[in-house]
Amino acid sequence: MKKKVTILVIEDKIGNYFLEQLKDIFENTIEISYFTPNMANKPYIYSTDLILYTDPSILIEMMGYIKCNAPTLMMKRTISKQSMEKLRSLEVNKSAYVANINNFMANETLATIYSLGIENIKLYPYYEGAPNTKKVDYIITPHEFDCIKKIKGQVIDIGNRLFDISTILDIIAYLNIDRKLSDKIIKKYSSKVPTFWKGLKNTLYDKKMLSGQLDVVLNEFDNGVILCDENELIVLCNNKAAEILNINKVYLEDDYLNNLLKRDKVLNVLTSKEEMHDEIIDFKNKKLIVTMKKVIYDEVYFGKLIILKYYNELLKKQQKIHNKLVGKGYYSKYNFDSIIGKHPDLIDAIEISKKISNSSSSVLLIGESGTGKELFAGAIHNYSERKNKPFIAINCATLPENLLESELFGYEEGAFTGARKGGKIGVFEKANNGTLFLDEIGEMPLNLQARLLRALQEKEIMRIGGDSIIKVNVRIIAATNKDLFKMVNDGLFRDDLFYRLNIFQINIPPLRNRKSDIKILTKYFLNEFNDKRIINNSFNEFCIKYDWPGNIRELKNIIEYVLKISNEPLKIENLPKYLKNPKYFKTSTTLDKEQLILKILDKRKEKCLGTGRRGIHEEFNKTYYKITEKEIRNLINTLKDKGYIKINLGRNGCQLTEKGYKKLDILY
Repeated sequence: MKKKVTILVIEDKIGNYFLEQLKDIFENTIEISYFTPNMANKPYIYSTDLILYTDPSILIEMMGYIKCNAPTLMMKRTISKQSMEKLRSLEVNKSAYVANINNFMANETLATIYSLGIENIKLYPYYEGAPNTKKVDYIITPHEFDCIKKIKGQVIDIGNRLFDISTILDIIAYLNIDRKLSDKIIKKYSSKVPTFWKGLKNTLYDKKMLSGQLDVVLNEFDNGVILCDENELIVLCNNKAAEILNINKVYLEDDYLNNLLKRDKVLNVLTSKEEMHDEIIDFKNKKLIVTMKKVIYDEVYFGKLIILKYYNELLKKQQKIHNKLVGKGYYSKYNFDSIIGKHPDLIDAIEISKKISNSSSSVLLIGESGTGKELFAGAIHNYSERKNKPFIAINCATLPENLLESELFGYEEGAFTGARKGGKIGVFEKANNGTLFLDEIGEMPLNLQARLLRALQEKEIMRIGGDSIIKVNVRIIAATNKDLFKMVNDGLFRDDLFYRLNIFQINIPPLRNRKSDIKILTKYFLNEFNDKRIINNSFNEFCIKYDWPGNIRELKNIIEYVLKISNEPLKIENLPKYLKNPKYFKTSTTLDKEQLILKILDKRKEKCLGTGRRGIHEEFNKTYYKITEKEIRNLINTLKDKGYIKINLGRNGCQLTEKGYKKLDILY
């Protein structure tokens, strides 16, 4: 049954206008009627879901005819974007009457115009019976009322006023409109009208940004992801989910979960009220693993999260993870050309590595996380006489002690519960005549260090649960980001193993000590991502100031992040939030902060956002770093004194001058 809305208006013409407007906005999904005080034989209002009225006097006059307990709502109205631009174009420092049918309406229209930031002219209310004491240039009116014939001035017809988006939201809430329809209404209507409700404008913008960011994040998952609300409406999904279900993502989102059942009854499982974990179903001749989790916050149910994955893809992924833990295949794809940079310290490390490549003695690579230790290990192997033999890498920090031991030395059948039938060879045997790369050697437990030392000294091993000696010819390259010498002194690393490994020590410089290579690396990663993005000076300045604790890996991650979230050049404004710190910006002087404010004013003007002090303060904190409102005020006053900006009242508080735009051209 359709919900009913009753409108109380002053005359039929206005009533018909509102009736048609609401029908259009709500797509004929609600029943609408209107009443006026001048109706002959005014009917009583016995049944309705919501009563709208234009001003308090109408409600008071009609109160005796309302015979139900329906909620009442006074309409907030605005003007069209076209009318707003018409008013903005009026000559500055002129005056105008705002004429309407009565005192309340005239003042309400006047307040609406001011609230939308139209402050270039002085406004006075005018209505039937109002004193005509002002000499004005314009008469602003939604209709050419008879009363305006008594006054002089150019008539500016702003047309019938429209419902403000805040009133539409209130109607949606009172009538409990379906979420799918309400989202459609809000998106469609908010693009048509300006609003004095700044919070809504920011909320819609933030929601759009968040939706875009979530879309990027969800599409990074290998599994299909579907997020439903409490009514089982699909609010978000990723491309993988659309691929698995063989439904276009556009049609999948904003549809109800029940509609999927029409395509395949097997999907009944998705409508279950209970959580499930890794349930296997047969879907389109493939095994599909389904996981469902309820989304509950503060004991309130908000919907559910559905994760879909193909069984065979899961097996492949597990194998891939195993290969990453145990080794990355039996070869290395790296050579010395894979090591990018021209810094003398890096070149020295490369030259030493080349010289010791053909030796069979152990190598110890010392370097912070992300400096490229595995690149050096692979390059040394591929430069040596062992290049056509196996290269196996294992991370000593990723496995618990018992698993690490079995991966290194292997085991015999029946060595322990769950041991594979026939046993398993370890990486020492797999790497025979080749190279074994032991990454994060500093994390190896002391008990295992003793077994490793024996293997290095005697060049032989024994499998777990076995009793035979196996000869191995393996060159060890170990790597660490820890101070092994200190660990030896602290009793955390065996001294005899340290000296056995530390025959050839290669020190790989951290990125902060070779910042001259950052531009080279940045261009290399852009090429790797197949992107020809321009690099802004602000990004280069950041790279020089930042210490790069994550080294080259962190640089690559940051570049990938910036490329994903923005189509703009690489610049400091698009850096991840954790890097928004004043010490990384070129802001050592007040002059530099002034330049950032000029950029903010230009950006907010392009987006039709307010340029008052508060808006500038919020934008500065969001885009750059935290700064006090007092400091913003001082900077704005300085820019005004220099002639770069002029300060007005209201939302358009600060505007760039011609001199300011010229300064911006220099900055960009």
